[in-house]
Amino acid sequence: MRFVKLYFVIVLLGCSSTTLWSQINPQVENLLNVFYTLKYAYDNKDITLTENMYNSSYDGLCFEAHITFSLVDQSWETSNAAGHHQVLRRVRQTLDELSQNAETIHKWETHTGEHDTINYAMFLKPGTATTDYQNHMIYDGDKHWASGGLESVNMEYTAMHPSKEELTQPTRLARGTLTYKCVLDTLAKATKDFNATAYCDAIKTIVNQKGISMRKVHYKQDAGDTYGIHYIIRSQENALNVLDQLRKTTKEYIASHPNESFNMFNPRQNDYISTYPFLSGNTNPSPVSQEVFSVFTIFSKDYYHILVLYTDGVLDIPTDWEIIKEYDHGKVEYYDKDIKFMNKTGG
Repeated sequence: MRFVKLYFVIVLLGCSSTTLWSQINPQVENLLNVFYTLKYAYDNKDITLTENMYNSSYDGLCFEAHITFSLVDQSWETSNAAGHHQVLRRVRQTLDELSQNAETIHKWETHTGEHDTINYAMFLKPGTATTDYQNHMIYDGDKHWASGGLESVNMEYTAMHPSKEELTQPTRLARGTLTYKCVLDTLAKATKDFNATAYCDAIKTIVNQKGISMRKVHYKQDAGDTYGIHYIIRSQENALNVLDQLRKTTKEYIASHPNESFNMFNPRQNDYISTYPFLSGNTNPSPVSQEVFSVFTIFSKDYYHILVLYTDGVLDIPTDWEIIKEYDHGKVEYYDKDIKFMNKTGG
């Protein structure tokens, strides 16, 4: 039995959810929407995009986004190269617009016949005099990195234009990275463990609606023990409504429990196919073990799924988890009535 190992983090919020989300720069949000469309609508494997809200005892409530875009082992004359240049132009346009109102901005670039190097580092929101949020521009050779502060953007881009002779060997021709961080609530610092019981009570009416099937699951492998509830939504229209309610309620829960610690929350409104957790956080930690609470929202085998899981150790989710009731070190118990349909639809 093949396993997929999933590693993740968790999420939480501080004041009004509307106020919190409005602090994310709209120009950055528009840029993220562009990347999201390219990544998921066209299954562009040359683009990676991760978005995450988290709450820590040091920073408070934060939002981070990290994007990479690359062109690998291809000639500059290909259609992929043209698309790569369009992405780069859109990124630079946004950063140039942001730099007009930035508190601090560093921009540096060089272009030779064979190499391009571009570097942006800027603080968009004034930092404070306190040590925790003080602006700090890091210098590393010719490159700069904006660290700390309340809102920052960093971009690094390198490209090579090798000759035709050099293209006979596998070469990464171009790679860009864009990182955005915004501290949403400096007072919402994590001082309590995430209360999974209270959160599950908050979403109870959502996951218990008509048209949603509920099943208990249990996965045991090596040092990991995972158990929880698997919800299945067969109607797309019903699923989109349920998942919108789930996201809204999660935001409200986070906003009303500002000091509960969480590692990850995916705030994207329409991302229902991610293999990353929708929500994740530690609960009931002890010197011996630390239980992790995770919620996944996944589209697989023609159905929408919500997995609400508790894990002691490393989370291992088995292949064909959609039809597995219990997995115990290689011994599998399936939900027999779904095996025929699931195998027919694939996924």
